[in-house]
Amino acid sequence: MKGPWVFLLLLPTLAFLVVFTYLPLAVAAKEGIPALPQLLSPENLNALRVTALYTLLTAPLSVALGLLAAVAVEGHGRLRLLARLLIFHPVILPTVGFAAVFLYLLNPLGPLRNVLQAAGFPNPLGEPLSAFLSVVIVGVLKDAGFYMLYYLAGLQSIPKELIEAARVDGAGRIVTFLRVSLPLLSPTTFFVGVMAVLGALRNVDHIFVLTKGGPLGATDHLLYRIYILGFEYFDFSQAAALSLVLFTALTLLALTALPRLERGVYYDA
Repeated sequence: MKGPWVFLLLLPTLAFLVVFTYLPLAVAAKEGIPALPQLLSPENLNALRVTALYTLLTAPLSVALGLLAAVAVEGHGRLRLLARLLIFHPVILPTVGFAAVFLYLLNPLGPLRNVLQAAGFPNPLGEPLSAFLSVVIVGVLKDAGFYMLYYLAGLQSIPKELIEAARVDGAGRIVTFLRVSLPLLSPTTFFVGVMAVLGALRNVDHIFVLTKGGPLGATDHLLYRIYILGFEYFDFSQAAALSLVLFTALTLLALTALPRLERGVYYDA
């Protein structure tokens, strides 16, 4: 379909984007740009540092776990199908409910209290380092099953002739995976990596449930701080300024990734 009818069909989507995306963005820019110098406060810098560390840990770990899970459950056996279901199950659960399970398990009075005390973590959500690692682990476990599906699709798209040829040449399973399967999974890895970074920057529901940004700001994610500044402290200017920072980071990521995805170029030949 060509001509003005195309734009007519796009009008509902464009109207939705203007009302709920571009107009709020313009308001945030108007409120946030004058407050940009205030972003150098210790609390805001801490939120930026925590977000960067959280993303650097959560994204690679969730991608790696998704890949390992896909390799482990590839096939058609009943046990492997059951394993896929168990690994993917956290994905379909609400993040708040999934985090509430870990809040119960990691509570000092929860069922794991003896194990945690023996390991030297009597209150894992009450110490800065252990609380940060806890939210990282929950974030990884929540998303790994989703990335597993992409890797399963990637593994199934690899021509079986290449795998059989490597086996005939005497390559073992590990060598075949490292020399044949893993390079062919580079497009999937690139796409999943972008998704993982976006997820780490956006998904903070478990932080609301587990730590509320504490203790001592150890889990004060940027998106959580935007919420606190805007809806608890009613400091809309700083919240808008931090929103612009987050929007800029997401935009730069999109500008870097989308052209490569459209061209199908995920790694340099």
